[in-house]
Amino acid sequence: MPIDQHGAQPLSTQIRDDLARRIRAGEFNVGEKIPSLRALATDYGVAELTVHGAIRELQHAGVLESSTGRGTFVRALPDEAASNADAMEALRAEVADLRERVEALEKERRSR
Repeated sequence: MPIDQHGAQPLSTQIRDDLARRIRAGEFNVGEKIPSLRALATDYGVAELTVHGAIRELQHAGVLESSTGRGTFVRALPDEAASNADAMEALRAEVADLRERVEALEKERRSR
């Protein structure tokens, strides 16, 4: 996907979406190393910092994982990562609810 330098969508978002598309298409498989920041920046015709922002977003989504000195690797398919992120968010909400219940029970116990 060519990057639209003058488009309404930020460059890092366009790159993030294109990398996700390339992963889904099998260009980069789970466990495989993706090209370096420098190589991707050259390919997309943007600054390395712009590519770094796109990669960081994919890391937060659980799609990519970086290892210092080794590179950045595909951790999960974008759709799977989104499902995992949704599951984690549901789990966090459940834990928060349980914590509130335990705190309320502790408060009640102390007041007796």
